[in-house]
Amino acid sequence: MFVNFSLPITAAVTLAHLVIAQGADIEPARIFGSTSRVIIGQDFDLRCSTYGLTKANEQVFVYLCKNGVGLQRATTTSHDIPFTIKSATLNHTGNYSCVFSRNKHTPAEVNVEGDMPVFIKVIDFVHPAIITVDESKVSQGAEVEFRCTSEESPDTDILHAYLCKNHRVTDVNIWDSVKKQARFHMGRVQVDGSGNYSCVLSQRLLAAKELDMCGRNAVFLQVYDTHPVGIVVKSEGNPKCNENLFRMLCSVGVAMIAVVVLASSHICRRKDV
Repeated sequence: MFVNFSLPITAAVTLAHLVIAQGADIEPARIFGSTSRVIIGQDFDLRCSTYGLTKANEQVFVYLCKNGVGLQRATTTSHDIPFTIKSATLNHTGNYSCVFSRNKHTPAEVNVEGDMPVFIKVIDFVHPAIITVDESKVSQGAEVEFRCTSEESPDTDILHAYLCKNHRVTDVNIWDSVKKQARFHMGRVQVDGSGNYSCVLSQRLLAAKELDMCGRNAVFLQVYDTHPVGIVVKSEGNPKCNENLFRMLCSVGVAMIAVVVLASSHICRRKDV
């Protein structure tokens, strides 16, 4: 009688792969971090520990996880494993934890959260402010002043206010922490100065680049082209304006004729005398 010994072996191998695939071979580790708040663009370090969980000099695979998903992997025989996140973005905000396994997985295959995760908040020191302008419709060559205000500005020694046009930084000024405002003056504005203006505050210097967020509100500045003196501009779109102008000219003409008639009458009377 023939006995197929390959079936138990195949079943055992399949079961082993199933256990690994389900993460049963992955165990929680401990995580340590020196900070819970990170400024956007900075690096931050986290440390995983398998002390008391693995044998001395035992090789294991340690995974740094974010929100229960593997992010980085390290192969080590040490109990302490450092991880570094480079150039943090807002997307790096989340719960971080550590796990380890004696089997090698890709980070994407690890969907387990370790013990006592730490929450890392990535913040951008860009605070939206409120902008106002005295005149939003001006002629070319006029002067314009914008005023930025904020009651929620951070309490810090140095704070910069940035004027944005169409979400791009165009000017910078020192924030008045007492009056909680900053002013931006534009002299002799041109037609190409038209656009949406807003302002933000930041503790760090910002490059003249496009920002995803720039201000709590925006004001649209419309700069009109000016016309030389002596050229009459025809207003085809406002018949009532033309009618009023015609009446005014007629009134002036009648008044001039009356003056001429009175003057002529006075001269004639003097001749008769």
